[in-house]
Amino acid sequence: TPGWVVASPERPSLHPLGLARRSRDGMATAMASASASIAARSFSFVVTTSRASTTRRDRLRPRRSSSALRRRGRVSVATVRASADEEDDWDGNPGPFVRPEGSPFFASYTDPTVWKLMQETLRAGEIEQILPAKAKLMAENDGWTLIDVRPYPDYCERHAWGALNAQLYAPQEVNDIASGFKAAATLALFPERIGKKYVSVAENDAFLDEMQDCVEWGSPVILYCQNGGIIGDEADDYEEGLQTVSLIAAHELAARGWGCEAIKHMAGGLAMWDEGEGFDVGEVRDE
Repeated sequence: TPGWVVASPERPSLHPLGLARRSRDGMATAMASASASIAARSFSFVVTTSRASTTRRDRLRPRRSSSALRRRGRVSVATVRASADEEDDWDGNPGPFVRPEGSPFFASYTDPTVWKLMQETLRAGEIEQILPAKAKLMAENDGWTLIDVRPYPDYCERHAWGALNAQLYAPQEVNDIASGFKAAATLALFPERIGKKYVSVAENDAFLDEMQDCVEWGSPVILYCQNGGIIGDEADDYEEGLQTVSLIAAHELAARGWGCEAIKHMAGGLAMWDEGEGFDVGEVRDE
């Protein structure tokens, strides 16, 4: 039998019980504080039966080379892993994503200075942060597409109903000493990942290609991940900002010319969509 998608039916309305958050990655306290500024509600759980559909996605997308991304005239990720011999003005960016101008040499995407500069870019582009209730209405009525930017195995396990998947970070293949060392180090820190579908992740060179598998370039999209994150305020020197995968993805699309007016970010992420609002979720099951 083919893979299939399951969704829970509409759940009864939930009663606010005060601000609360669950987080599988240890950011519960930060999310609770930051989400208060955007009127996030708390949640209770409702267990329901499920209904089935026949949508499927057969397997993990393979990571494709930069040359493969140039097929079909698509917009592609310009390779930034150039050496100093190839590009005299290389800024030390070790990965495929765009870092804001002024980023420290060789700093990662999660470096505090890089994150602050990302927030400045997102604020300047007026990237709107919306709650799941508004995201749901826009996806259902206004032609916006929900994009889950988490690794595909996480998308398969649970995602906002109707969302498509474009991985900003993808499960890392252990095929050399460096990736093997990273996997071993990850397991040492997070032994609960033993037996999971993947151990560690790496930047997905094919992110833009996967975005264009979902929608045409420049189409209106609402990006989300597990916890959503927060774009801080300039007045507070962005101290309240909380970086997540979906905000890095929003910056990447904005920097690549997707069009800021066509990018929105779902604050609270899947946690608020599912557990906070009780909206439908789907899962992809293999044979």
